[in-house]
Amino acid sequence: MNDLQLTLLIVGGGGIAAMIGYNWWQDYRLRKQASERFGETDQDPLLNTAGSGKSAFERSEPGFAQEFDNGPDLEPQVEIDQTAGSTPFESADESLHNAPQVPIDKRLFAEFVIRFEDAKDANNWKSLVDGFEQINRKRIVYSASPDTGEGGETLWFNAGPYMGTARSLKVSVQLANRKGPLSSIEFSEVLGKLKRFAEDQNADIEFPEMKEVVAKAETLDQAAAALDTLLGLHCLLPETVQESTAVDMLAVAGWVQKGHQWFLNDSSGTLASMVIHNAPGKRLLSFSIDVPNSPEPVKALGDIVTVCHGMNEKFGAPLMDDSGRTLSTQAIEDIYNQLIERVRNLSDSGFKPGSPVTRILFS
Repeated sequence: MNDLQLTLLIVGGGGIAAMIGYNWWQDYRLRKQASERFGETDQDPLLNTAGSGKSAFERSEPGFAQEFDNGPDLEPQVEIDQTAGSTPFESADESLHNAPQVPIDKRLFAEFVIRFEDAKDANNWKSLVDGFEQINRKRIVYSASPDTGEGGETLWFNAGPYMGTARSLKVSVQLANRKGPLSSIEFSEVLGKLKRFAEDQNADIEFPEMKEVVAKAETLDQAAAALDTLLGLHCLLPETVQESTAVDMLAVAGWVQKGHQWFLNDSSGTLASMVIHNAPGKRLLSFSIDVPNSPEPVKALGDIVTVCHGMNEKFGAPLMDDSGRTLSTQAIEDIYNQLIERVRNLSDSGFKPGSPVTRILFS
């Protein structure tokens, strides 16, 4: 090896070592700042579910559409710990004009908090909020606060239409849905965008450990996959029965048509959906119950069995399962029992069918 090769080797090795050292020092500095300001936490992952092995359960596709962008209809509440004799709005009169952020369930979201050196108005984060609302259909929720976000009485408001100035911005990223858990790639994409935003705003950012968040997301996804259920039933009508006749019977039973689908609703929301398939010699009414998202899945099953029983008595239209097998009275009773058990398992796990938190997880 001549002198030139040796010199190049030393210079190249030194450059690589310097780059690794600089990256380590940057990460250490940020972690130290976060530790000094916010402390450490040993809190367990979500759902109190142990185990890290791969789940043997597979996802089911949702049976009826959920409006993803609008989200669940939640009653606005302020995230605050109130103490006796104090009013949360005493120090932020201008915040009275803002919409309080709905409670963010920490079982379902990872939180990133950006703290501004100087108070900022909504124009500073508008492009971020408008351009980065989800990642792989996982929601990203933005909350703003006139406080630094370090105390126990922080007021969080919807960051989109926020009025006045804020000292902190909280970004809550959904951990899992029917598309799967938040991956390390998705986490890195979120963190990269937020870091660039924080640098542009001369702000500090607090973010969780990626490995912990990904593990938490996988645990949640495995638990949700074990509970996910889509129940499909079919009513086979002879081709001689006009579609308008079936439509009239569905309308009398309370089904409402929207586009090519029919929906069974009550005051609590959508219970089930149905699509009519026409084929030579037959007409198939395919009913679906998206169990986690249906507020009353057992009631929905009863209504489906009732309307199909009426069609069977009138037209000889049997009720069948997804495999095309005609369901006997005993088979229908078995389905009832299995459905009741699945609903009980969902509720015991903290995800009551049709509840806002369940609709987020099973979106």
